[in-house]
Amino acid sequence: MRVLGTVLGCIAPLLVAAMIFSSAPARAENWLVASEDFFPPYNFTLRGKRTGMDTEIVEAMLKEIGVYPVHRPMTWPEVVRAHDENEVDVAFQFFTSPRRLERGHLIGPYRVGATVLMVRSNSDIGYTGIEDLRGLRVGVVEGFEYTPEFDKSQLFEKVPSSSSVVSFRRLLLGRVDAIAGDLQVLKYLADSEGRTASVKILPKPLAMVPRYISVPKARADKSDRLRAAYEKLKKDGTIDAIVRNWDR
Repeated sequence: MRVLGTVLGCIAPLLVAAMIFSSAPARAENWLVASEDFFPPYNFTLRGKRTGMDTEIVEAMLKEIGVYPVHRPMTWPEVVRAHDENEVDVAFQFFTSPRRLERGHLIGPYRVGATVLMVRSNSDIGYTGIEDLRGLRVGVVEGFEYTPEFDKSQLFEKVPSSSSVVSFRRLLLGRVDAIAGDLQVLKYLADSEGRTASVKILPKPLAMVPRYISVPKARADKSDRLRAAYEKLKKDGTIDAIVRNWDR
C-alpha cells in the first residue's frame, strides 16, 4: 500500500499538469500586416492603437480565421517593398494592375474609392481630361498608382512625396498646382488641419478605384484562408457595415 501511495503521489502532479496544459488555449497565430502609417480615415494610429475603415475590415477578416494582427505602419514605398519582398503576410490598400497581379494575391474589392484632384480655393484650374493638366506641377505620393493614363502622361510634372500629408502641405505652400489622392483622405486632411476653406476638390474624379488587400505571391495558403474570410464577411454584410460606419 505504501508503494502504491508513493506511485499515486508521483502520478497526481503529472495529471494536474496535463489537465492544465490541455485546457490552456493554443498559441495564437500572428500575421504581420503592413499599411501606410498615416492614411486617415482608412488607416492611422489613435491613442496608441491602429484604427480606420480599412484597418477594421482587415482585422475582422483575420479574426474570422483566428489570426492576431501584428501591425507594421510604414511609408507607402516601404509597404510596397515589404509586400513585394515577402516580408509581411498582408498589405493594403492596392488596386488591380498587371504589376500587383504579378506580385500578390489580391483579395476584394472590399470598397470603392474616388481618386480626385485637389487645388487651392483661389485656383482657376479645371479638369475634364488629362489635357487640362498640361504644364502643371501635380503632387503625388511615391509608389502610388493612380490611373494608367495619369501615371504614364508626360503632359505635366509629377512631384513625388512620401505621404499625402506632405503633398497637402506643399499645395498649401504653393509648391505644386494640384495634388492627386483619395477623396476621403484629402477631405480628412483639410478638415483636421482647419484648412477646408483654403482648398477645393475638382468635381470630376480621375477614377473610381476598387481597393484590395494583398498577400505576397509566396503565401498562397494564407491568401486562400483570407479570401474565404472576405467572401463570408462580404456576404453577411460585415464589411459593408464597417464602411457605412466610417462614412457617417
